[in-house]
Formats: sequence, structure tokens, C-alpha cells
Amino acid sequence: MMSLTKSLLKSKTLLPIFLIIGLLVIPAGKAYSQGVLIPQSFFLESPYSITDVQANGEWIDLEDGNGNLWMTRFRADINLYENLLGVYVKVPFAGNSGGNLDGDFDIGNIGVGGKAAVVSTDSTVLTGGFEIIVPTTSDNNGALLARNYFRDFVYFVDEAWTLVPYAVFGAGNGMFGFQANIEGDIMLNADDIEGDSTEYLVKYGGTVSLTPEFNLPFAMSFLVEVLALSSLSFDDNITGGWINPGIRVGGQTLSIGIAGEIPFGSDEVKDFAKFGLMADIIFRFGS
Repeated sequence: MMSLTKSLLKSKTLLPIFLIIGLLVIPAGKAYSQGVLIPQSFFLESPYSITDVQANGEWIDLEDGNGNLWMTRFRADINLYENLLGVYVKVPFAGNSGGNLDGDFDIGNIGVGGKAAVVSTDSTVLTGGFEIIVPTTSDNNGALLARNYFRDFVYFVDEAWTLVPYAVFGAGNGMFGFQANIEGDIMLNADDIEGDSTEYLVKYGGTVSLTPEFNLPFAMSFLVEVLALSSLSFDDNITGGWINPGIRVGGQTLSIGIAGEIPFGSDEVKDFAKFGLMADIIFRFGS
């Protein structure tokens, strides 16, 4: 699996193929049957529920001779009611290549969740959700490097269960969109971190987007996402941040995103990784 996934991620034809497919998607339409036009963020939970399958691939260049970190996530969503209520499952993977470490490609902890919009108007939406992250990962190099990158920390801690309550606010006006997220990560059986059975983190961030009306057979959105994760109970607390500027093209059936990843924050994060690139693809089975 490692060689296949790395070959796909490393292929120089991957991004052009994604773009060509996106150009063939007709009509563009809105991504949702009702509510605000908010393009799908790259790493933040959407306020809406749509029946779809998603896959992304990331390449992160590491400091200190550690080579590259490769991350992949597969996700499936089921819309239960008018894009306002849904359930989902997330399956992450992480691997490494080059540098001083042996190559590993490891499954992460699997997330299962649900969300519901408590407020939905033509210009705003407020959604609450809850996710349970089930321990399925290991302590191999791929998982350890993903943990050091910190953004998806709770998905790569061995034997830990994590409870994740979260809220998402979205607002839009014409071609302008805004989204803000906040979540709490309550890690149980987390002895593998610092010997404490319970650890607490908070993740927060937002995305601003612009979706101009181009004379094209597909929608095109420009996004800037800022995401941060802070530990609250570590002996030496860490805050990691990531700026993700990118573009999303597609329509009701298929959406493709391409973005950069610029890490900042505590030394443990910004001195670990230089920068990264990601691409994702979403197939939708409903409006």
C-alpha cells in the first residue's frame, strides 16, 4: 500500500489530471441545496452535510534530514436531512520517505462523527457536531512523524480514545464566504504522551473565500485557511499553526482542491516542517 500511495502522490501528472477532470464538470451550481455558498475548506469541518466520498494527499518537506512526510485521508459522509444533519467516518494514513528514517506507512486512528445545523438562514449557518476517534494507529515512523507535525495529533496517538465536540459558523454574501471552527479534543487513555491518562487540546481556525462569477462551465473559488491547535494540559504546551492558501474548482458532482501548507507557531512545529502541498478530490452523490 505504501508504494502505491506514494507513487500516486509523487506523480507529476496528479494535479493536472485533477484540474482536467474539474474542467469537465457541468454544471457548476451551488455545492448545497440551500443556505450559504461556502466552498469546502481544506482541513476544517464543513457546516453542511452532503452525501459524498473524499480523498486527499499531502506532501510535507521536513527539517533536520527527516525527509518527507506523506499524509492521506479518506472520508465518507451521509446526508440525513436537507444537508443540515449527517454522519461521517474518517480514515487517515501517514508515511515517510527519505531522510534518516526507515519508510513506514501507517493507518491513523479512525474518526466517526455526526453533526447538525442549529441555525440555518440564507446568509448564516451554525452547526454543532461530535466525533469519537477510535485507537487504530501504531508507534511506527509514519505515525510518529504525523504526530510531530501536530495538526492531526489526536489521530496518531497509540491506544488513545478521543472525544471531539465542535462548532462551525458560516456566513456568506454573494461571492464572499467565511467560516470559523472551534473544537475541543479530550484524549482518554493517553498515557503514551506524558504518562497522564487524560489530555486536553483545542483546535480553532477559519477560512475566507471568494467565488467570482467567471464565464466557465465550472465554479472556481479562492480560499485562505488558517488553522491552529493548542495543547492545554501538556507539561510544555505547544501551539501549532498552518496557513493554507489554495483554489477549489468543480461543481455539484465533483470538487477538486489544491493548497499550500505553511506551518508556524511553537518551535516544535515550525522547526519540524518547512512547507507542504496538498490536493483533494470530492465526489458528491446529492446536492
